[in-house]
Amino acid sequence: MAAITEAALEGEWFYLVEEQPLDRASDNFYILRDGEVMQSGDQQVIGVYSVYNGCWVITLHRTVPFTTSVELRCTDETFDEATPMLAANTTHTLPDGGDPLYLYGSFVRRVSNHPNTADVHSRLP
Repeated sequence: MAAITEAALEGEWFYLVEEQPLDRASDNFYILRDGEVMQSGDQQVIGVYSVYNGCWVITLHRTVPFTTSVELRCTDETFDEATPMLAANTTHTLPDGGDPLYLYGSFVRRVSNHPNTADVHSRLP
């Protein structure tokens, strides 16, 4: 398992839960920069990320009554700016002390703007 460096982690990432399909044209992604997390289209910080117990953990600030943390791990031999995907284990902790909800998924690097089908269709004669 490769070590994840902050320099290579910074950028734009899609978060996919379990078997959710990837839509590269989606404008809903996370931006990781300087220890802060923002959501696409919004300059407001919605969370932070840092190293914890040897892996990177994203903690999202939510208005709903639970805490969300996402643990990122690289299963490849190396991790750099070209690494396309990270394993993402998410924990939702409820304030009442009930059993946490665990979700497994992936962080997929967003590499460029992809047009959606409506954009492509509007360009056709």
